[in-house]
Amino acid sequence: MAYDIEQVKTVYDELTAKVKADLDEQFNKGRLKGTDYANVYSTLMNTCLQLAFQAPLNEEQKNTQVKQQELLERQTRGFDDNFRFKLFDSQMNAWAMMFSSGMLESKPTIITNDELSSLYNDIRTNIG
Repeated sequence: MAYDIEQVKTVYDELTAKVKADLDEQFNKGRLKGTDYANVYSTLMNTCLQLAFQAPLNEEQKNTQVKQQELLERQTRGFDDNFRFKLFDSQMNAWAMMFSSGMLESKPTIITNDELSSLYNDIRTNIG
């Protein structure tokens, strides 16, 4: 991954400003003195730098997870769409075979009362 150095710098600046404010407060209250302040400051600035470089990676990972979730949801809808289409297709084939073989002398109600068009439109809408 190529780092966006401006993004890294922004994150680093935000983190260090907060850390420095906390350190200054501790120093002013007498809790950190001399070399303790310097050691803590050095350690925390190093941590801030590491976190600043980690932030873009975390953002990229989050975006990848969102895309994977969207793909999974679309695949699930696709399986449902495929199931409805195959059910419709098998029902139509069964009717066509029975009608052409003479087993049925009249069209089923689903064909004559426009339920078929409604069912077809529902399937078409869900697939599109």
